[in-house]
Amino acid sequence: MKKILLALSLFSSITIYPAQAQFKALHLNSNEGLHPIKLDGKLDEKLWQEAEVFDKFYQTQPFDKTLAHERTEVRVLYDSRFLYVGIKGFDSDPSQIRDSFSRRDKVSIDQDFFGLFIDPTGGHKAAQVFYVNARGTVMDGIYSDTSGDDTAPDYEFSVATARFDGGWSAEYQIPFSSIAYDKQSSTPWSLLVMRNMTRDQRYRMYSGQVTRATSCNLCFSDAITGMQELPSGVNWSATPQLVMRRTTDDQAGTPVKSARATALSLDMKYRPNSATTIDATLNPDFSQIELDSPQLSGNTRFSIFVQEKRPFFLEGADIFRTPFNAISTRSIADPDAGLRYTQRDADKDFSIVTARDAAGGLVLVPNTYYTAYATSPVASMATDARANFRIGLLSVGAIATDRTYAEGKGYNRVAGPDFVWQMDHNQLMRAQLLMSSTNAQTDVNGNLVRGTTSTGHAAYFDWSRGNDQWGVSASLRDVSRDFRADNGFFSQVGFRSINSDLTKKFGRVGALNELNVYVSGEYKLDSDGNIMSKTFTPGVRVAGPYDSSAYINISPNVKNRVNQNGDLFSLARIATGFAASPGKAIARVAMDVTMGDVIDILANRLGRGGSYSMSAKLRPLDRLELEPSYAVSWINDEHTRSGERAYMETALQINSIVHLTSKDTLRVIVQDARTTRNPEMYTITVAPESSRNVNSLVYTHRAGVGTATYLGWTMTRSETPGLVAKRKQAELFAKLSWQI
Repeated sequence: MKKILLALSLFSSITIYPAQAQFKALHLNSNEGLHPIKLDGKLDEKLWQEAEVFDKFYQTQPFDKTLAHERTEVRVLYDSRFLYVGIKGFDSDPSQIRDSFSRRDKVSIDQDFFGLFIDPTGGHKAAQVFYVNARGTVMDGIYSDTSGDDTAPDYEFSVATARFDGGWSAEYQIPFSSIAYDKQSSTPWSLLVMRNMTRDQRYRMYSGQVTRATSCNLCFSDAITGMQELPSGVNWSATPQLVMRRTTDDQAGTPVKSARATALSLDMKYRPNSATTIDATLNPDFSQIELDSPQLSGNTRFSIFVQEKRPFFLEGADIFRTPFNAISTRSIADPDAGLRYTQRDADKDFSIVTARDAAGGLVLVPNTYYTAYATSPVASMATDARANFRIGLLSVGAIATDRTYAEGKGYNRVAGPDFVWQMDHNQLMRAQLLMSSTNAQTDVNGNLVRGTTSTGHAAYFDWSRGNDQWGVSASLRDVSRDFRADNGFFSQVGFRSINSDLTKKFGRVGALNELNVYVSGEYKLDSDGNIMSKTFTPGVRVAGPYDSSAYINISPNVKNRVNQNGDLFSLARIATGFAASPGKAIARVAMDVTMGDVIDILANRLGRGGSYSMSAKLRPLDRLELEPSYAVSWINDEHTRSGERAYMETALQINSIVHLTSKDTLRVIVQDARTTRNPEMYTITVAPESSRNVNSLVYTHRAGVGTATYLGWTMTRSETPGLVAKRKQAELFAKLSWQI
């Protein structure tokens, strides 16, 4: 069987990876000095002129399958410590280059930037990404074609940019210690280079013949030849962190509480060889310097997923990604200590992480029609393991997780296989099967206690295929009501669903770059066979100048049930939205609107209403960024003569950033979230109004990865009149981290 799979993989590899151009790396000899390249972005050293030039780029946007309209040159060098990549982007009108100041990991499509997708395995499944915009701001992380960019991981690397007569250039210096690779592998590394320009159009260009229809951008990566005898020595780092806080808590009717706290933590990283990384953390401080944006959540039944941002959990985070969120390290809420082992070989990846989570954390207990929560009254040990094997175009993996609660309170365990098959450039198939066993159950007080053992399953399958004329996809989910994954993120269980999409692509039509007509549908049942939702939604999507896009769709007869014993409602609604990048000052604007029938979850009643959201990226001054956003959701009672409003929720955020220098920023955030309800229109007790306001001021000096200083102040005011007294909380903090 294995021989058949290998033969099939070899045959399909020949089909999907046709002979292409290659990047040829020039080896820098030791007699060329300790610092053969001056990192200034200019590429004026003789060594750059000796390196072979790669310059065949293809345009994917706005026009597909055409040679790039502007020349881009790529050169690759390496020595015993670093990989160097030099890129020159020629521009027929350099005055239009968008070189905006930006924060790390905030490079966006309204700017001119280069991107490197480096795949040391040559497997075309995942890559480390290194972006830089024309101002020199960097963004890095992990990319895969199934889940896109994850910019949470930060790697140690240097890059400089410069202008020349007729364009701009960049010099990358990436330590081999920042790249996970198998020194013994004979498979050459793969590289895909992306160039982004936004003018009257957004021009997206690649070093490979990437197309808009493909489901595998990395399939068009080219080999880097000439790289031999790469280093594989011991590498380590330690990052102590010191956090000092002063807090006050002033709640009406109670004495003001004040507190001071100082905490020291330590993150450690050890690489015994180029393929293996061992991470450890002691007493970690996981406070978020960045505030989460407010979200509309007053009329929802399910928990909202939050992305992992904490450094310790980010090493090898791509290995844990599967169709289901079977592993979500955010479920480890307050670890005292943690240890992680990650290994990447040419044909397989493996990672295991274990951490002790302190008592008091919330545990998701998903149900069919809502997400419940339980409290862990004791500490727990959380362990997650994932292995992934590459066999040509097929990736086969398995997951095992365990959460064991102290004092005999029980456990939750999940395990199962999965696969991803890139059948060809435009066709992808994925599947996953998980089994769970749980005896940590919820008691009447909402605490976890040892109880009877329950078992469950979660199954997933999806398939997608596209070309220049059509796109089609379908997915199936089957999650039993007793399935639970305490180390993952499942907000709902006890259902079966099928989702499908069909798109007809008309390509360029007049002034439009794209015109697509589509129809999507969903059919979902609960475990008892009752219809939970049924939708049929036709719509139109277009793309045009200034990276603009717009859509409109209509759902004339949606069936939806929000309560196990509730009615199956019939709804009709319309949705539309647009986005564009007009210029450097108004970098991006977007708006989405939904109108029609809305189910009031708390009342289990149908009303009329909708929601809209607006956002923008503004740069009125060269060193000033403004990112305002505003969202509104409302429901009117359709059964009253006046259509009286039953519910309204708003969420406002204004994020402003002043770039004092390339390493120093001052950020000011204002957030305001409010909810109002009409108590006379509910049979249960509801709060007539509630509000939460947050103001934040943070100064940041970032000297490098792992070395930074943060000084900040945050003020939070909240109130729910008649139910929760007015409360004002303030925090003054300093956070220092330095990498050794």
